[in-house]
Amino acid sequence: MVFDMFAGVVLVAGAAASVASVLVVRRYRPAWLLVAAGLACAAAAELLDAEGDAAATVAAALVTAGLVWLVLRQHSDVTRLSWLDAAMGASSSAALAVALGAAATPAVAIGGVFGVIALSRWRPQRGLIVALVGLAVLGAGAEPAPAAAVLLGVAAWLPSRRREPGPEFSPLVLTALLTFASIALGLLTVGQFAEVSDVSVALAIVTVLTGMARAGLTVVERLRESRHQALTDDLTGLGNRRYLVDRLDAAVAACEASGDELALLLVDLDGFKELNDTLGHHAGDQVLRQIGPRLSTLLRGEDTLARLGGDEFAVVLTPGDETSASAAGLRLRAALERSFEVGGIRVHIDASVGIAIFPHHSRHSLGLLQRADVAMYEAKRMRTGHEVYLPERDRHSRERLALVGELHAALKAGELILHYQPKADVRTGAVRGVEALVRWQHPQRGLLGPSHFLPLVEQSELTRSLTAFVLDRALAEIAGRQRAGLALSVAVNLGPADLLDLELPSEIEHILGRHDFDPADLRLEVSEDAVVADLERTIEVLGGLRRIGVPIALDDFGAGRSSLVHLRELVIDELKIDRSFVMRLDEDERDAAITHSIIDLGRRLGLNVVAEGVQSETAWTRLAEWGCHEVQGHLLGRPMTIAELEPWLRAVARRPTRPPGAPAWPRV
Repeated sequence: MVFDMFAGVVLVAGAAASVASVLVVRRYRPAWLLVAAGLACAAAAELLDAEGDAAATVAAALVTAGLVWLVLRQHSDVTRLSWLDAAMGASSSAALAVALGAAATPAVAIGGVFGVIALSRWRPQRGLIVALVGLAVLGAGAEPAPAAAVLLGVAAWLPSRRREPGPEFSPLVLTALLTFASIALGLLTVGQFAEVSDVSVALAIVTVLTGMARAGLTVVERLRESRHQALTDDLTGLGNRRYLVDRLDAAVAACEASGDELALLLVDLDGFKELNDTLGHHAGDQVLRQIGPRLSTLLRGEDTLARLGGDEFAVVLTPGDETSASAAGLRLRAALERSFEVGGIRVHIDASVGIAIFPHHSRHSLGLLQRADVAMYEAKRMRTGHEVYLPERDRHSRERLALVGELHAALKAGELILHYQPKADVRTGAVRGVEALVRWQHPQRGLLGPSHFLPLVEQSELTRSLTAFVLDRALAEIAGRQRAGLALSVAVNLGPADLLDLELPSEIEHILGRHDFDPADLRLEVSEDAVVADLERTIEVLGGLRRIGVPIALDDFGAGRSSLVHLRELVIDELKIDRSFVMRLDEDERDAAITHSIIDLGRRLGLNVVAEGVQSETAWTRLAEWGCHEVQGHLLGRPMTIAELEPWLRAVARRPTRPPGAPAWPRV
């Protein structure tokens, strides 16, 4: 009698501890209230000297329910497979306990322990482990009940936090499931030859049926996961090419039935290869991971965003016409122009967008993809940002595919050659230098200008190889003319990839030394669009070039994403006014005003100012009046080979000055 009183008091104290944790700590309230109710039920049975096992069984069931609730709150995601594992654990362990002669209370407690452990995906926290031990002790009978109350009371006050569950399929899980199934099958087998409790047999059958459901659900989940992986890009989490084609097929079928249009936008990042080459593929991966969330916010719920591979993304607008697709293209490009944070630095990239419309450009998914690709390439080639497919451009697309495969061989075979366009002093007409311009002497297509292949170079792995070739060839040829008595400098263009290469200054210094070429006679030209790829890194590279004595020119000023920040941040020596302003000086006073202002700005900053695209005597005269330093254009001379350049220069040298109204320059 005294022990029953003592056990009851301890059980009440355990229940009070659980309730106190709810009131004070205020976490997992329903769970510990159920545990407290179970301990109170056990205490009542002890204090009132209740007969039978019913109260103890109810107590064990309530504590088990509380611990189940605790697992649900502590783990972020309890799946259907977890519930089936818990059912197998509880039914098989309870079946074995009943078969071994255990009463209802121990069977419930044992089933509860294994069920809760399985539900937690075999990763119970410290407090839960203590509580499970308390549950097991509670099921052992009346004498250990005080110890169970202490354990459960302590568990209520132990710290705990939400945690990720373990894997749904692992060696541990497999071993446990096989054990549960073996127990159930063993009991059913023994039941054929010996007397086994009906309750035990029923629980074993439940275990087997649950195991079958678990196996079937596992197969379904694996198939669903495999399909998801087959349709998902691992790096970005977006749909992949297969996913896009599936969605595009479905959208085409729906639009065909409804008569609506749909738009496919192909988005290709500009300068992404240079980013990878310079900062490493891990930096490129960081950028790609940021693109999906950034673009998704601009799309409707019914639209589709996917990554096709590399730096190509695709968007399906359903419905979508040319107007809405062009507007979407502008929004997407604007979002991508915002800088990306990569390894503590800000990286800027741009994008080109190609657009194809169903049903006008194609009635099939693959046809739309091909046409969008053609339009995207045209946007890159023309530097317009985005283009809608035009049928006549397909010819250029086929030529491009053929030229891509020939570019590598062209460099090795010596098919790339240099032409030189002269620059002259605007007041005296004396030719001070030339600009090296690359051409492709194609064996079948003839002489190809840079617009035919430079965009391909920028998309391939040849950017740096081409720059090295042009530098080496230009210095070799101009050095030969210098040794022949011609005082001449040469300008070479750098691309976005070059301005991201910190090794560029040392490589150019090596080329200068190989040709014994004065660094002051080499001028490196960079465009504004190339500069904005990464302004900080560009400043570092250009600083290294100026330290070895090479002057820097800012090319095509006014035509790119112009910003006076470039003139403030970049240490340059020369400012080249874009030809689009100079060529219209005779026709448009606004272009004249802009050109005049740029010349004045350049002079105030102490820069040498060069006007490109001079084609008329009037333009030459006005530029001289405004204080421009040098001119370049067809009025002076068209680009010519090195063999043509030397006699042209000697003819010019025989006329050292060019007074106003003098006849045209010598022609090649």
